[in-house]
Amino acid sequence: MGNALIKKIFIYILVFSTFIISSCSDEPIIKYGVEVVETEESDAIDFSFEKNIDTEPKSKVVTKKERDFQISEKIIGLTSKRTRPARKIRGIYLPAYVVGKEERFNPIFENIKNSCINAIVVDVKDELGRITFNIDSEYIRGLGTTREAQIKDIDAIVKMCKENDIYLIARVSSFFDKYINKNTSSFFLKRVDGKYYKDYKGWFWLNPYNEEVKKYLIEIGKGCAKAGFDEVQYDYFRFSGESNLRRVEFPDEMTKGKSRIEIITELAQDIYQALIPENIYVSIDVFGAIMNSYGDQDSIGQDYTTLLKYTDYLCPMIYPSHYANKTFGLDVPDLQPYESIKSALETSKNTISKVKDDYIHFGIVRPWLQGFTANYIPEYRTYGVEEYKEQIKAVEESGMEEWLFWNPGGVYKWDAFLNNTETSEDNGTKQ
Repeated sequence: MGNALIKKIFIYILVFSTFIISSCSDEPIIKYGVEVVETEESDAIDFSFEKNIDTEPKSKVVTKKERDFQISEKIIGLTSKRTRPARKIRGIYLPAYVVGKEERFNPIFENIKNSCINAIVVDVKDELGRITFNIDSEYIRGLGTTREAQIKDIDAIVKMCKENDIYLIARVSSFFDKYINKNTSSFFLKRVDGKYYKDYKGWFWLNPYNEEVKKYLIEIGKGCAKAGFDEVQYDYFRFSGESNLRRVEFPDEMTKGKSRIEIITELAQDIYQALIPENIYVSIDVFGAIMNSYGDQDSIGQDYTTLLKYTDYLCPMIYPSHYANKTFGLDVPDLQPYESIKSALETSKNTISKVKDDYIHFGIVRPWLQGFTANYIPEYRTYGVEEYKEQIKAVEESGMEEWLFWNPGGVYKWDAFLNNTETSEDNGTKQ
């Protein structure tokens, strides 16, 4: 009995010593059959769950950069088959309830024709989760989300835009949604107590880990292509950034070890690859803060440069009013629109310059500018013609030629768009 005990102790000591030595060695760890090596390119692939080293043969070494290159190579092969030429877009957002009513839309369209504006962003899936026109999709009709369509004649809108060479962008409120019904209830995030997750506004969020949600977003994009839209733009393409998201249950069987950044990036890649054959451009809206804030990236799942690899356009919302005081060294950014936009775009360029040469496909940055007055903050500036022009000037002086203006009600200062009427037939876009 004594000899057996001593033998067991000796084995334990030997196993423990081997573990300590291997932990301190430079040998790579095996994770899910992939040999992971430390590299300078954001390290290597991380599948989150370690697999014990055993007698299985090691696979070929695959770094994260190599994996991304292979994906980008596949995407560039698809994009080369697309026939629609790129354009230098200068656009405005209009809500569906405006576009859907002739008496409201027609006067705006006349202003557009007499300005430098050549693009309209219109809701197709609004913040409530409603699909705003009757998309040609049995799957979507089966979900019941088109039952309150606000645009009754989408064909007429598309025809009007094409006849006047207006680029039409479909805005999709991706994961921000409030339209729960029996057909879509499984799409939504739930808390650990079984209740649906709500943010501080009382609004619900779709679950990025749900495969049906991905299918839904892809189907919307395909429906927009069929309807004649030139581009589909995914807004709220992220997790809620609120601290109460920790109440949500994210079991391992759901996440499969994927972080928020990993799943959002994967969705961007899958959606992009699915929509390229539809001959429609794809864009994603992002927070301006993620350009250089890794904390914000991790929280909401948006990685600035990574998303640029899986989209045609990345649209950072760099509204001066959205930046905290002292950002960019400005006491109150909202009071200095030119300086705020110029600084934000410099940050974007600096961030991109560190990685752009590493990839063969990279989207174009097309910023959202502020077309509203943020009278809800303590110190604000009334945004009129001069403030619009200051922002446009900042974009142009940053070497960029594309922008979008946001006003939630679709009300703009049209005189700001009259003097900037120069357009170009060149298909390239400065970066």
